[in-house]
Amino acid sequence: IKTKAMSYLFFDTETTGFSFNHDELTQIAAARMEQGEIVEWFITFVNPGKPIPEDVAHLTDIHDSDVADAP
Repeated sequence: IKTKAMSYLFFDTETTGFSFNHDELTQIAAARMEQGEIVEWFITFVNPGKPIPEDVAHLTDIHDSDVADAP
C-alpha cells in the first residue's frame, strides 16, 4: 500500500503574559515536519517594546537582554 507523504507546519509563540489585549510577542518559532521528522526550524526573538515580567521570564527563560536587539 502506497501512502501519501504528509507535511506539517507547527507554530509556537511566547508572550509577555496571558492577555491578548495587553501583552506582546517575545518569540516566534516554527518547525516543518515531513514523514514524521523535523526538516526545518525557524526561531526568532521579538522585542515587545516593554519589560518582560520576572514571572514570565522565569517560565519562558526569555529575558529583556535576549530581546533587546530583536526586531
